[in-house]
Amino acid sequence: MLDSIQQTVINLWKTGRKIKQSQSGWISGNAVCCPHNGESADTRGRGGFITSNGSISYSCFNCGYKASYVPGRHLTFKFRKLLSWLGADDLTVRRLVIESVRLKELVAPEELDQVPEEEIRYEARPLPEGSVSFDEWTTYFAVQGNDYLVPDGVVRAVHYVNHRKIDFQKYKFYLTDYEAYNLHRRIIIPYYYKNQIVGYTARSWNPDVKPKYWSSHPADFVFNVDQQQPDSRFVIVCEGPFDAMSIDGVSVSGSEVSDIQVEQIDRLQREVIVVPDTDRAGRKLVDRAIEAGWTVSFPVWQETCKDINDAVVRYGKLFVLKSILAARETSRLRIELKKKKLYA
Repeated sequence: MLDSIQQTVINLWKTGRKIKQSQSGWISGNAVCCPHNGESADTRGRGGFITSNGSISYSCFNCGYKASYVPGRHLTFKFRKLLSWLGADDLTVRRLVIESVRLKELVAPEELDQVPEEEIRYEARPLPEGSVSFDEWTTYFAVQGNDYLVPDGVVRAVHYVNHRKIDFQKYKFYLTDYEAYNLHRRIIIPYYYKNQIVGYTARSWNPDVKPKYWSSHPADFVFNVDQQQPDSRFVIVCEGPFDAMSIDGVSVSGSEVSDIQVEQIDRLQREVIVVPDTDRAGRKLVDRAIEAGWTVSFPVWQETCKDINDAVVRYGKLFVLKSILAARETSRLRIELKKKKLYA
């Protein structure tokens, strides 16, 4: 039973194509990926699959595209794209996604660990010069006398985060007196990946400071992945970091989502629920969610709130979370109809 996905893919590969199999196990033919990756169509049989114990890997020796599936893991975005290029329709892809979830229950963890996933790497990046955390400021104030005058910037920064209903115990914030890019008038949010700081975004608390955000982090980074619990059944995907922190979800830092971001979110191996902002740019996030096969939620508070954090401030975290779960849509047609209504 572990080879059900493998067999479906091989059947797709063999349908209508001239295929040859080598002694080493490669099942080769003209690659299907090249035109989608800026190369001319392959006519020299440089694409191929190799199988083993239910797993299946694809490699193209022309454009370099690679994708694989291992029983016990999710069906990655790269592999789902490959399926569409092979001619699989949406119904077939969704069936295989469900099958991969079912097979996950049949594979022992020690078997899964034998085939490592391709690692996503990010280089460490420093925070701005002179960055001091809220915790460090609190400790400093504690040793000062009652007559100590707390700097106005610190007061305004703390009030700003508190107003946005963010848990100070769970999330770290920094301040700096470094004046470049108005960083001394911004709240610095560190971006962690595997407990290492790989960048940051800095939000102005003063409405006169433009742009609102100044950032230094990888373009394809997903904020707050480190905070996702291993036993969670779902992950909520939103645009901004304050949205993510207020609901303990993840942020893609805008409405554009790269393939690496899709892959990073899919690796959490749980239901992905996208909640777009209500401005016009949010339409792009919905379209990307449809392409990735994710769930999209259109909660009732979108009539009065521009995003998740706005809703949490107005109605509270529990209500917002329950309304997101209640308003999930998986049907592509229903998502398209609700998208049209939201962005009319």
